[in-house]
Amino acid sequence: MANSNPSTPVKVPSSAASYSNGVLDPDMRSQINTILLSDGHATKIQEALLHSLHASPSNWPTTLRSHALSLLRSGEISTYPELLRRVLSDVRAESDVSVHPVSNTNGTNGDKSKQAKGPSGDKVSLAIPQYVIDEALRVTRESLENVCEVDENGNV
Repeated sequence: MANSNPSTPVKVPSSAASYSNGVLDPDMRSQINTILLSDGHATKIQEALLHSLHASPSNWPTTLRSHALSLLRSGEISTYPELLRRVLSDVRAESDVSVHPVSNTNGTNGDKSKQAKGPSGDKVSLAIPQYVIDEALRVTRESLENVCEVDENGNV
């Protein structure tokens, strides 16, 4: 297994918590990414995400696979790049609707025509379950705490 404490943690000013991607120093981001990769944290995050997805009672991977097969079988999608774009778009749309419900002109939430259908024909959500998101964030936060040293004075 990878080293739990890198030999040289990345020093991050406490003010970085309020930074956006556009403001975050590219060298600092690169250092963090390099350590996450070299110390095995990226693999740990990925494995935790996959485990959470498969352990979730929503059976999200099967729902996603069924949606993709439905798009292919209906002839609506015929190539892999199209399928990938469409499935990602549908997941994002469902995730946006579940996080930020927006009523359209007929009073329903989101575009239900794109919503996936379960084996019994009922509509199921393609949104990644909140439990899975929470678990991925928890593991990512633990990994970042292992590779970053926050300077409370705001100095790097």
